[in-house]
Amino acid sequence: MKRLAALLVAGAAFWLGAVKHSAVAIAQPAATMSPSPVPTASPTTTPNPAPPPTASTTPMADYNFVYRPTPSPSATSAPAPGAPHIDEIDLSDATVVAPGTIRVRVLTNAAVTSVTADTFGRTVAIPQQQPGLFAFAGTVPDVPFFLKNRVYNIEFVAAVPDGRTARVTLPLTLR
Repeated sequence: MKRLAALLVAGAAFWLGAVKHSAVAIAQPAATMSPSPVPTASPTTTPNPAPPPTASTTPMADYNFVYRPTPSPSATSAPAPGAPHIDEIDLSDATVVAPGTIRVRVLTNAAVTSVTADTFGRTVAIPQQQPGLFAFAGTVPDVPFFLKNRVYNIEFVAAVPDGRTARVTLPLTLR
C-alpha cells in the first residue's frame, strides 16, 4: 500500500513537472492615432495624443471553468493596503486531459508580483502578462493509468514583494 502511494505521488510529481508551458500571448489592440487638428492661424499645431493602448485579456471562450473566490465569513471587511488578492482563476476546463493542453489565467490585484500553482510538492510559476494578470498555456504529457480519473488539489498562491500571500485551492480532475 505504501509503495502504491509512493508511486502515485511520484507519478503526479512527474506529471506536474513535465507540464510544458509557455507564456500566453495576450492580444494588444493597436494604438490608433488621432488626426491632427486643422491648422489655424497660429504658427504651431499640437496633435491630440492618442489614448494609451489597453490590454485585453484572452476571450472567455478559451476558459470553460471560472472560479471567483469569496471571502470567508471571518475575513475582515477591507483587506490591508497592498495585500495580495486573487480575484479570479480561469482554466480551460475543470478536467485536465492527459495528454492534452491546459490554459490558466489568474486575475489578481496590481500589488501581486508572482503567482504559482502547487501540488504534490511541485511548483509551477505562472508568468505575469501585465499587472494583475498571470497566464500560461501548456501541454500536459500522458501519465500512467493509475494517476488518471482522480481529483487533485491545486493550490494557487499569489505573493507580493514583502512576502505576504493569498491562497486558493481548487480540485481538478485528471483524465
